[in-house]
Amino acid sequence: MPNWKTIPIHVMDFEGSIRTGIVEYGIVTLLDGEITATSTRLCAPMASIPVIDTQCHGLRDSDLTMVEPVSNDWELFSGLRRTGVFAAHHAPVEQSLIKTVWAYPGAMPDHARPDGAAINEWGPWIDTCRLAATWYPRLADFKLSALVDWFRLEKKLEKLAAQFCPPHRSRYHCALYDALASALLLRHLCAQPDFLNVSVETLIRDSLRGSRQTERMQGELELF
Repeated sequence: MPNWKTIPIHVMDFEGSIRTGIVEYGIVTLLDGEITATSTRLCAPMASIPVIDTQCHGLRDSDLTMVEPVSNDWELFSGLRRTGVFAAHHAPVEQSLIKTVWAYPGAMPDHARPDGAAINEWGPWIDTCRLAATWYPRLADFKLSALVDWFRLEKKLEKLAAQFCPPHRSRYHCALYDALASALLLRHLCAQPDFLNVSVETLIRDSLRGSRQTERMQGELELF
């Protein structure tokens, strides 16, 4: 099975909720273990943003009056899925939100199978939350910020955020910042001696091993 570095991995994060839809996305592409591209923008909400949402991601209705809905970016997301595999921290959140925009992407390669047979799904996803829980089960906290602290990735994250993140969107619960943190975490996990030659198939398999506890790690059912 090919090494994980040989296939583009598109690490993404969405800000929003089931009610408002995706109001911001951030995408970081990893290839050969390096960041080769990033993308981010604000998106028009489907409904007015509640105060509790703003308290989480910092976005208000007034910030989103002159932007297009995420549905305009079909070519971006379908193109990324066609070229590689999606990844996220606590991937069921991103899976749920993207499916509210486009339920299915059409025929795409299934990177969980060596033959790459076609599948009509956005997944299977690589999930850095579940990978951490599977590979480091004795850790006390699998939230993204806690893992960045535990693995001492803060300085690298701040350097990348200064390079790639938009002004005033350079903290946790900002989409590109969280995507960068997830990408750093994935790269760090795969740099450990036991996982240097890990395959995408293994990353996907181990991403499906997490417990129900990891699925509740963010503590939210609707706000992401």
